[in-house]
Amino acid sequence: MKRFIARLLRDRRGVAAIELALIAPVIATLAVVSFEIWQSSARTEDMRTALKVGAQYYMNGGTSDATAQTLAMSSWEEAPANAAISVSRGCLCAQTAHVCTALCADGTAPLEVVTLSATATRPGAMFNAALADDRVVRVR
Repeated sequence: MKRFIARLLRDRRGVAAIELALIAPVIATLAVVSFEIWQSSARTEDMRTALKVGAQYYMNGGTSDATAQTLAMSSWEEAPANAAISVSRGCLCAQTAHVCTALCADGTAPLEVVTLSATATRPGAMFNAALADDRVVRVR
């Protein structure tokens, strides 16, 4: 019996297969997580590009909020089904919210800004990623 146990302990056949069985799940998990991170960052970049298109519309002299929203939404590549872009306007005096119809305390006209906001939830293989970003453009 001692010989059998000693021979069994010296036998190295199958060691590589056991090592692979122990390491393979770790490698597979790393691959899936890496893919998820890449997908999330790529979809975030698509959303930011769409917001840049909407902002560029205003910088080129556009004035219609509906047109800016449509341009941004149509340029959002691979947008999730629940993707949404909203446009809001406001005025600032010295970085503080102010009424757009009144002059600032120093007698100057307030700065008018447009905020483009994008939101979506991207379903993934392991987790759902919430996407959200804003782009602020001064229009006056």
